[in-house]
Amino acid sequence: MSKIHQDQSEEVSTLFNTVVTGGYCIGCGACASVQDSPINMKLDKYGRFCASLDPSNNSKTFNPSVLAVCPFSGVSTNEDQIGQELFSENCQHHSQIGYYLANYAGFVSEKDFRKHGSSGGMGTWIITELFSQGLIDAVIHVHGQKPSETDPMLFRFEVSDSIDKIRAGAKSRYYPVEMSEVLDLVRKRPGRYAIVGVPCFIKAVRLLAKQDTIIGERIQFCIGLVCGHLKSTRFADMFGWQCGVQSGNLLSINFRKKIHNQDANRYGIEVVGNQDNQEVSITKSNHDFYGYLWGHGFFKYQACDYCDDVIAETADIVVGDAWLPQYVKDSNGTNVVVVRNPLIQALIESGISSGRLNLDYISADEVAKSQDAGLRHRRDGLAYRLYLKDKAGSWRPLKRIKAQFNHINLRQKKIYELRILMASQSHTAFEKAIEVDNFDYFKSSMDTVINKYNHLYKTPFLKSLTLVLKKLIKLVFLR
Repeated sequence: MSKIHQDQSEEVSTLFNTVVTGGYCIGCGACASVQDSPINMKLDKYGRFCASLDPSNNSKTFNPSVLAVCPFSGVSTNEDQIGQELFSENCQHHSQIGYYLANYAGFVSEKDFRKHGSSGGMGTWIITELFSQGLIDAVIHVHGQKPSETDPMLFRFEVSDSIDKIRAGAKSRYYPVEMSEVLDLVRKRPGRYAIVGVPCFIKAVRLLAKQDTIIGERIQFCIGLVCGHLKSTRFADMFGWQCGVQSGNLLSINFRKKIHNQDANRYGIEVVGNQDNQEVSITKSNHDFYGYLWGHGFFKYQACDYCDDVIAETADIVVGDAWLPQYVKDSNGTNVVVVRNPLIQALIESGISSGRLNLDYISADEVAKSQDAGLRHRRDGLAYRLYLKDKAGSWRPLKRIKAQFNHINLRQKKIYELRILMASQSHTAFEKAIEVDNFDYFKSSMDTVINKYNHLYKTPFLKSLTLVLKKLIKLVFLR
């Protein structure tokens, strides 16, 4: 074995002994995207993409480093370093949202972008505008697909090279995907591309672009999505099952169907699948489903609990939901937008001037406030989770957030511990529910931990009530 091949074998071993074995693989496919990589991406039994070793390709040398392109390896460049290199010349820095040139909240006024988007339509508008202005030749983003016996997935990354295809890729997809196949296509097909993805995927693209000149030259824009966490395939299966469509019979799902005259966070979930040998389509409010609450973290990848990037800090622009009081009542949806690329800022300003975009200028603090819960979980919560890993002597990725245990109270610690438990237990409980063909098994398995979790949120109210009663009693006796 040559020295180069030996070093590469050690790299692969390190990746699998730390990231993969530790449960920190997010399934992005960056390691499998390395040319001649001995790694490919496979779904595990819980419906999560994970790196897997391909013995048939283990004798080849590969380039670049698989550790250098993994967003969770702990040795790759972090978000602050990537952001500084890309954006520091033109942007200011904020501790919670990263670098920013301008921040907005609003929606697309022209055509039906807003109607067909999950929120205000800004994500699709940006990539459509880049394409229409001749700045890119194609977009890499997630599309729905009809599942088959050979490919059961409901969504996958595809390349869109027309306005119609780009518009067809609108909407949020709370579903696992991986990039290795589409990035291989980018290598084979010259052109200028924009890619749309969640923060860790965009970070992985940036890392790969630093190592791979072809990827670096061809992917010209990165559009980030504000991220709560990534879900396994079971999240879709859970909704389908509650509509009478069992796992394996789901044909498509719309996770964000707008409901007129409802708050933006009350949206529909539309399920299409086979039921009693007939194709059915069923739509219900998200609040009518068991397991819809993102705070419970059902079917979350463990890696998401060890990520400190909510606002896609390495992207040229990031779009998300404007969860702010002044916007949340609008059922049509409102985007929060953080811009870091001057060219994209110019496109947006032109859109505002021409009336095609209806956007308010907001501060970096307001952007952070719109994602307050997610940022708190990824900062205060992450610090405590890192402390627990260190206390147990377990390997975990090196993060910008430092391990801590005395920055939060006992109640908050219990909340974060139960979130870890809910996420991990959801995977195993749902697998068992499928095995015994009983959704109630899953529900009863989760209810015990959910009740404990919900009780912790009632505690502050009871304490406040007790304090008020004590004050009233004192006032009565003082009289």
